Amino acid sequence: MNGWSGPKLVAAVANHGGVPIYPIGYFTDPAAILKDLQSILPMLSDNDQQDNIDNNSHDNNEEGAKTEFLPYAVGFVTFWLDRQGPDLLIKILEGQGDLPRSTPSSAATISGSKKALRPPAAVWFSFGDYRPYLKLVRQHGAAGTRVIVQVQTVQEAIDAQQDGVDVIVLQGTESGGHGAQRVRPLLSFVPEVANVLQERGRANGLKVPAILAAGGISINAQWRAVQALGASGVVIGTGFMPTFESPGPQHAKERILKTGDGGDTTVRTRIFDELREFGWPEGYDGRVIRNLVTEREEEDLKTRSIVEPKGADAFRVLREDRTGTKEDWKQAVKDQNLDIIPLWAGTGVGLLNKQMSAAEWMDQLLGESDKDI
Repeated sequence: MNGWSGPKLVAAVANHGGVPIYPIGYFTDPAAILKDLQSILPMLSDNDQQDNIDNNSHDNNEEGAKTEFLPYAVGFVTFWLDRQGPDLLIKILEGQGDLPRSTPSSAATISGSKKALRPPAAVWFSFGDYRPYLKLVRQHGAAGTRVIVQVQTVQEAIDAQQDGVDVIVLQGTESGGHGAQRVRPLLSFVPEVANVLQERGRANGLKVPAILAAGGISINAQWRAVQALGASGVVIGTGFMPTFESPGPQHAKERILKTGDGGDTTVRTRIFDELREFGWPEGYDGRVIRNLVTEREEEDLKTRSIVEPKGADAFRVLREDRTGTKEDWKQAVKDQNLDIIPLWAGTGVGLLNKQMSAAEWMDQLLGESDKDI
């Protein structure tokens, strides 16, 4: 959701009873991100509301008072956090994404005292070793700050349970955007993990974390299906992209809504990571809506015996005559040319056909609306 989620969408989801994730993404300017987080607060229907992750069961260790949390989570790309360092994470855990608030003045007090700054309800880690940051959350976060970890294998889910993670997101191959190259469909992934974690919980006295399913989920029937398989909730990316509150460009939203047959019109590839030169680790790729770049990459794989375009070869797929350069890529980004740049989307994109608000979309997903998506 990097670039497709922002303060308006986060506030809209929170105001409608969901737990939104603010994506930190490839951050380079911590001050700008903290300012962005602070801009969410005036849009919340209740600035002092608690989060929706069972916050009320957590007490402040020192005074026995309930800890207040901001009603959203923040999400980090873990390997990028390794490169940038933990300073931004620590600032967010300390509540610097909140705005100072005063308690009401009493007759005996001319000016109200300051309330403590609130941390987010949860922190999410994907793609990399989260363990060093789990320690930082426990050290700098408030009591009750939840940790969400996205996993792509059964063993990773087992490890997360062993580490005391609160929420595990099972990412299936259907997911849009980045994921492990060797990842399985949710239909088998969810029930196997649910069974394994329940058995380990009974045998070893371990807490069974909440399980969320991620990947291609767009309609109420899918929501009910993953619940039946053992998930207690879902994570949505592509479904929120064409909503009115998403900051993504309108021409891209329209392309999403016009894309059918999501299993065929999307493809997993590493080519765009080469073109963007973000240095994604080996073992990961991303699901995008097919365009000229993916078509030419597939042509190269078939006819030119190029296993994976890298370096200068990656830029050459931008042109049919294979003379493309980095400058061609920069121009395509500037022009927001979706025939060249990636439009990340999961297989559920084929089930989306109507633009609506985030609240309306949530209602149809949960079966609380008869609206066609």
